[in-house]
Amino acid sequence: MPNSISSRWTPLFADVNAGGITKQLGIENFCKHFGIDTADTMAFGDGGNDISMLKFVKIGVAMGNANDAVKEIADFVTGDVDDDGIEKALLRFGLL
Repeated sequence: MPNSISSRWTPLFADVNAGGITKQLGIENFCKHFGIDTADTMAFGDGGNDISMLKFVKIGVAMGNANDAVKEIADFVTGDVDDDGIEKALLRFGLL
C-alpha cells in the first residue's frame, strides 16, 4: 500500500496508517491545540506501534504485558493491563 506505514504490535496484529500518521503526531497535535506543554504528558503503551509515542511524552509507561522492545524504552513499567496497570502507574506518579 503506497504512502502507508505499518507497525506490528503483537505477533498476530499490525497497524497500517497513512504515512506520517502516528500516535506521537496525535499527541503532538492535541498538545498544540490545547496549549499543553509536552513536559506535562504521560502515555501508556504495550506494542511496537506505541514506541514513538512513549519516547515523545515526558513519561512513557509500558504496561506489564508489553513486549520487551516497549519495556526497554519506557520510563516506567507498570502492571498488566488486566491487573490495574494504569491505576498503579497513576498512583505511583501521584496522579490518582
